[in-house]
Amino acid sequence: MHRRQFLQSAATIAAGTVAFTHEAAASVVDAFGEKTRPVDTKNVVKGWGTGAAKPLTIKGRTIGGGRPGLIAPTTAKTTDALVDTVKGFAKLEALDMVEVRIDYLGKLAPSEMAAATAKAYEAAGDKMVLVTLRNGTDGGPFIADDDYYGKVYDAVLENGRADIIDIELFRDAAMVKRLVEKAHAKGVKVIISDHEFKFTPDEAEIMRRLMLEDQMGADILKIAVMAHSPEDALTVMMATAKMRHYHTEKPMLTMAMGAAGVLTRITGEGFGSDLTFASVGGKASAPGQIPLEDCKTVLETLHKAMNP
Repeated sequence: MHRRQFLQSAATIAAGTVAFTHEAAASVVDAFGEKTRPVDTKNVVKGWGTGAAKPLTIKGRTIGGGRPGLIAPTTAKTTDALVDTVKGFAKLEALDMVEVRIDYLGKLAPSEMAAATAKAYEAAGDKMVLVTLRNGTDGGPFIADDDYYGKVYDAVLENGRADIIDIELFRDAAMVKRLVEKAHAKGVKVIISDHEFKFTPDEAEIMRRLMLEDQMGADILKIAVMAHSPEDALTVMMATAKMRHYHTEKPMLTMAMGAAGVLTRITGEGFGSDLTFASVGGKASAPGQIPLEDCKTVLETLHKAMNP
């Protein structure tokens, strides 16, 4: 259409000389599909609100709702260094949770791993303690087969200490189920996690993995992927938002790693990620982690702006 014809058409419509075949009308259905998400301020129909997590409370701290909680990972390679690190973390007011990365200690006997978690837990004070044995395929320093992996977590649950344990999604399903049930019987919460260090899966695949974690009994759903572009970061944020809107009320921990994914680490309150990792003393366990105090400042600024 030429510019003159377009202007003439616009003028005709503005003058009211073109009759529309349909009047605007409110929908009479009770719900919409995933591609259409209207905002309804009057009716209460699933999918029309923003979605909200059912909070978990551990050691008087809340996970889910409001500003995302801050986690700092340990990278110590000996038990003594681990305890010293955790004692330092315990003094950091900004910190909510310590991730005790026992994989950095090396491939110790399960009983030694458990003993290390007990010492770290005592050193953590009022901070929540997350115990993680991260496999080499998911960013850890060595390969831990299912047999060893299961024995370590059995020992941690029986003779160690943790508020939360992290279990990897793509393990033997029967073992994952058993460890989840055992943790819950001991009063320990479970993160089920998945990591992609080379790429970002598409939105549907991210959601599929998070839903699978939910179905397998996780208390907190986690996925971390590598972003190579702003679109990758947006994919993670959209998948998380849709999970929150439609599919789960459990807290989530989602992020895109790397420089292109940094925004996903600080904007979780807006799209549904309830925890985020930060680095302490320049020691990060994954690419893109922001220094603790800087991260807290940004999170607090966003929280105040979103909750005037």
